Amino acid sequence: MTYTPTHCVNCGVENTNFTIYKNGTQLSRITLPFTGANPTYLLLKKQRFLCKKCNNSFTAKTPIVEQNCYISKHVKAQVMIKSAEAQSLKSISKDCSVSPTTVQRVINEGEKQFKPYHAKLPKHLSFDEFKYAKGAMAFEYINVLNGDILDILDRRDSFAIKNHFMVNYCLTDRQNVETVTIDMNAGYVNIIKELFPNAKIIIDWFHLVQLINRSMNKCRVHVMNQLRTSNNEDMKKYRRLKRYS
Repeated sequence: MTYTPTHCVNCGVENTNFTIYKNGTQLSRITLPFTGANPTYLLLKKQRFLCKKCNNSFTAKTPIVEQNCYISKHVKAQVMIKSAEAQSLKSISKDCSVSPTTVQRVINEGEKQFKPYHAKLPKHLSFDEFKYAKGAMAFEYINVLNGDILDILDRRDSFAIKNHFMVNYCLTDRQNVETVTIDMNAGYVNIIKELFPNAKIIIDWFHLVQLINRSMNKCRVHVMNQLRTSNNEDMKKYRRLKRYS
């Protein structure tokens, strides 16, 4: 890959009377999208130029990749498209022939180009958290009526949650929220009372059933241990209870 540059990218001097001349080549291996089931690479020999004015060199640019990068723009676009689907970083990296770290970096760079739009809050919200990035917990809030995820925060501490809602939603909008459904995380209670003064707090039925089931199972195990004796009648009762373990 070679061409005649119009000016020096370092000092900006125009290329007149051979101010800039060719000075060898540089070989780059550029990662391209898969061809069928095979990973594909482009071995590109790029022209190097030397400027007599500033005595600095620079390399020919190609629209295939960004400067000082060896992953093509098409691969990065493919990573962004796949990141919108329910796939892990390892799965995306395998499909695009890049490392999981590169996938995360491309997603982070792409995220900066989009300005989040926060519409009015619905009347019924739901708070939840999930694990990501080596066990770290993220926070999300959802429209209960249609199940749409309204936004995701990479932290779930009270400071981050309060700051997010106070910056992006006015008090009038937050006062219109009628209910907030949460799990049994007591930390959300004070946050909700402060952010949504008119909202009622609802404990998710799934977590209630889960708590009841755990409590009953704990009680069953406690009774079983009391019946584990040498008495035959007690052992019959013990075996009956053990069937439900």
